[in-house]
Amino acid sequence: MQNNTFSRLFVGQKIVTLPRVDSTNNFLKKELAKSAPLPEGTVIMAEEQYAGRGQGSNSWISEPGKNLTFSILLQPGFLPLQNQFMLNKALSLAIYDALLPLTGCALKIKWPNDIYFNDDKLGGMLIENIIRGNEWKYAVAGIGINVNQVFFTGPIQKVTSIVKILHTEYNLKRLLRELCKTVQSRYLQLKAGEYKVLDSEYLQCLYRLNEKHLYYINGQTVDGTIKNIDENGRLQVLLEEGLRSFGLKEIAYVIP
Repeated sequence: MQNNTFSRLFVGQKIVTLPRVDSTNNFLKKELAKSAPLPEGTVIMAEEQYAGRGQGSNSWISEPGKNLTFSILLQPGFLPLQNQFMLNKALSLAIYDALLPLTGCALKIKWPNDIYFNDDKLGGMLIENIIRGNEWKYAVAGIGINVNQVFFTGPIQKVTSIVKILHTEYNLKRLLRELCKTVQSRYLQLKAGEYKVLDSEYLQCLYRLNEKHLYYINGQTVDGTIKNIDENGRLQVLLEEGLRSFGLKEIAYVIP
């Protein structure tokens, strides 16, 4: 287990690099369960993550040493529990901020927790909240970015990586450093209560916003147009019968 630090950042001030682990989120939660004195902003990074998880039961397949797979410890107790999706917005924008200079305007945030380049998945995020009573103790934010992997296996067929976009490999530590900077910047923006700015910028980056596409709803394929994200983090889609809000697993994208 190797420790690294980035100066002038609380996000990434303590970085623990693991050669191999099932899931960086699982590792970090186990450390917290031991009452380990971990500072906010601690990063757990895996050179190989063999059982990474996406949203729900989805798996995250990553070739060892090729990609960024890491988790960040945050303490968003300043944020009301009903505003949990604001943390998702802030971290999604942070990933977007770090990747945009590399990829250009084809980069989008796909609700609720993915980063897309055109119609291909480039990265994803899984936030697990530890709540005791009415108090938000911790958030463990797992982030995976496809960086230098070329060939992919697994259930998700439409996948890309930075090396496939740029046609050259990219330094993992350099990208992690940029992500720590952008996560800290967006997190402090959230802490300052700049909800309207985050809402507006998140919407501007949203995949398929104001475009008519096909979606799976209740076993049927229907035309719909994404219009907004409501205050509870649900996707608002304009259908033939009107505007409806959907939670996780209530709607699925038809990806060409």
